[in-house]
Amino acid sequence: MASRPGVLTEWPWKQLGNLKYVILAPWVVHSIYSFATKGDMERDPFNFLVFPFLLSRMLHNQLWISLSRFLTAKGKNRILDKTIEFEQVDRESN
Repeated sequence: MASRPGVLTEWPWKQLGNLKYVILAPWVVHSIYSFATKGDMERDPFNFLVFPFLLSRMLHNQLWISLSRFLTAKGKNRILDKTIEFEQVDRESN
């Protein structure tokens, strides 16, 4: 991994940790409620469409992470072409 990743490589609220869900959840509930209860002229589609875009970005990110890890795990390129012994696993787990 890069020692100094680029500007758009992290989520803006990564430093918040799990607190981001406390901030995001009330906004999502309010936007869904206001979209469902208000009339056509009073609805704000931007407020409702931000959440699906956030979900699509999360799914897209997870897809590429999973694909890269799968290709690394199933790849034929290995530094050493021998299996790991159980003694080594026991040594490293302790």
